[in-house]
Amino acid sequence: MSELRWTLLIVAAVLLVALYLYGRWQEHKARDGAKLDDGDDSKSRSAEVATARAERQSRQAPLRIEPTMGPVPASDPPEVANALDSQDPIDDDLTHNAAFASSLASAGGWVEDALLDLMLELRCVHAFDGVAALEARAQLDRLALPLPTHLTVWDSKLARWSPPDRFGFYSEMLIAVQLATRRARLEEIDATRFISAVQQIAVSIDADFDPPEVSHIVRRAAELDELCARFDVQITLTLEAQADAWSAAVVNVAATEAQMAQIEPGHWQRSDSQNRPLLSMTVPAPAPTRLAITLDVPRVSANPPPVSALFATASQIAVRLGARVVDDNGRTVESAAQSGIEPELEKLTAEMRAAGIEPGSRRALRLYTD
Repeated sequence: MSELRWTLLIVAAVLLVALYLYGRWQEHKARDGAKLDDGDDSKSRSAEVATARAERQSRQAPLRIEPTMGPVPASDPPEVANALDSQDPIDDDLTHNAAFASSLASAGGWVEDALLDLMLELRCVHAFDGVAALEARAQLDRLALPLPTHLTVWDSKLARWSPPDRFGFYSEMLIAVQLATRRARLEEIDATRFISAVQQIAVSIDADFDPPEVSHIVRRAAELDELCARFDVQITLTLEAQADAWSAAVVNVAATEAQMAQIEPGHWQRSDSQNRPLLSMTVPAPAPTRLAITLDVPRVSANPPPVSALFATASQIAVRLGARVVDDNGRTVESAAQSGIEPELEKLTAEMRAAGIEPGSRRALRLYTD
């Protein structure tokens, strides 16, 4: 083969290698550009994330890692407690400022609670997009845990926590699970599944994550479950027919006159002056001979005392239906019994407040959900 041919072959090979390398460089450049919002280059995006993080850190106290149970320390700023719940305690070491609490409240109406929630924060070196955040939310939903889970992201442009948007870019993610309710608590298997899911999410968005000990989470859940059971008190007055069963129409009229509204078939509810649930009434059949009117103590505000409303409502409906008010054993309940119940209820309410649970508060409603 002549020297000229060898020279041409070598030149052709060099050109092919150069074209290949150029194509790879263009592909890499395009991929990096696609990760940026509104065409910003990677350096400006990193600078934006760093600036937002610095600004947020200057505005708020360090984020909580392991919420703990306990009453409000005297040193807590009142505006912080008011931002989360006017009567909910917050652990002093784990307190966010009012701006942070307000921004969390905008994330779908959920507000972090040091007593109820296990909160895990994922901080990323590089921004992740909204699609990744939505997939993380779907991954939590697929766990089908018996307790509520929450996911929110830090939007540096809006300077607040918010639900993820598929077109957004974010630098931090908060994932939480409620430790217990009156119906369930976080057991070891579900706690392990939750932590594993958060680890997978952290890998998917390239975030730093130091998983807590599962045994510690389960212990906290058991403590909260025990506290919940301690105050899980319901007072029920039963109305018993003295003759024939009542028709549905008669029951409806009696309930309406007592300012109760039908929530669903067989279930009525009376609200207080602030439209919060006060009493519930269960109608077991279309033609019942017994009705149950219930005061769910932890879910009802203690001011004004709700026992008087319970007895007054039961008495009004009983007169309308020609019924007698009885206890669970069928013994007649006299109106004088109210004076014996009220002191016990006041004592229970004081114990709940000392434990950090104000009856009828946001915390109580979340803990004593049905």
